[in-house]
Amino acid sequence: MSEAPPPEPDLDSVAASLHLDAADAGVFFQVFCSKLLSSVPGLCEVQREGGLFKKEHPVRKITVRAGEDVFEAELRRGTLACRHSHAVRGIVLRSEDLGFDAWRRALVQVLGTQAQISAEAVQALRSEVT
Repeated sequence: MSEAPPPEPDLDSVAASLHLDAADAGVFFQVFCSKLLSSVPGLCEVQREGGLFKKEHPVRKITVRAGEDVFEAELRRGTLACRHSHAVRGIVLRSEDLGFDAWRRALVQVLGTQAQISAEAVQALRSEVT
């Protein structure tokens, strides 16, 4: 019997493997933002903490724009505030505050759907060219 190699970690499994509580929310948020920025850099916008004399400028807020969905997560006084908005033609139809786990699941679902649509579009273009 041959064993299949373990799958590469994705955002969902990385987030699930890290435990989030008030003591380490800041560290968790920085790690999660780093993974998100490296996975989908063109979709992410970050706001960093300011300060002229600070050596580091950690992420304070991340916004992910995935099609008509906008996902925002902000670190406020050691807690994460997350929001998911859905717009059609620039008009926000729905906006809701979510807990981090629900926000993360919705984000991963939307990104997965968009990746599938993009893969199908590329395949369709390739079949048209050949």
